[in-house]
Amino acid sequence: MINYHDALIEGRLIGRYKRFFVDIDVGGETITAHCANTGRMTGLLYEGSRVWFRRQPPGRKLEFSWELVEVHTGLACINTSRVNELLASTDLSFWIPDVMLVRREPTVGKHRFDLQLNRGDRSVYVEIKSVTFCEDEGLGLFPDAPSQRAIQHVNLLADMATNGLETHLVFVAMHTGIREVTPHRALDPAFADACLKARDSGVIMHAFGTEITPSKIQLADKIFLRLD
Repeated sequence: MINYHDALIEGRLIGRYKRFFVDIDVGGETITAHCANTGRMTGLLYEGSRVWFRRQPPGRKLEFSWELVEVHTGLACINTSRVNELLASTDLSFWIPDVMLVRREPTVGKHRFDLQLNRGDRSVYVEIKSVTFCEDEGLGLFPDAPSQRAIQHVNLLADMATNGLETHLVFVAMHTGIREVTPHRALDPAFADACLKARDSGVIMHAFGTEITPSKIQLADKIFLRLD
């Protein structure tokens, strides 16, 4: 679970620009916050939407950082670093038995995964995908922009699984409106194909929902993962 120990500040979205900047209206005053999301953020950038942001530690270029947005389909966390933190801080037995956390962001060759776990004396590698693109009927799509990096990660998981290593691909719906998840084949068919190859190679697949409020984010039950 992630707790926002310092209360988030509420405002209204004006707009995102240059990928990393967002302007927010707070009681008639415009503040500029950091946007920790390099994706297209499809369906999350409606002007006037309620947003929540936090004050950053001293020494950062911007005083504030954007965390949450409320749209007609639900409440979403736009800070992509939170999903790694969420799984690392959740009791691992909730979703994968008999393992212990070794480290976050382990390096394998030229690639960096999200989690390294241990099952006895064997390493287990986990790649996590934060899903925020929600269609009106509750379908979560990943990615929201073509991602060669995501394809490389999934292909490497498949290669590792073929060689006998235990690997996991986890889709986490960081949007309360998402009820099931699928690779976004129409946008990135290569990623969808990579997921099918990974499944057939022995990569273990998961998809989870989340409970999100302006005070905390909590991993929820498994949701349906549609690959075909």
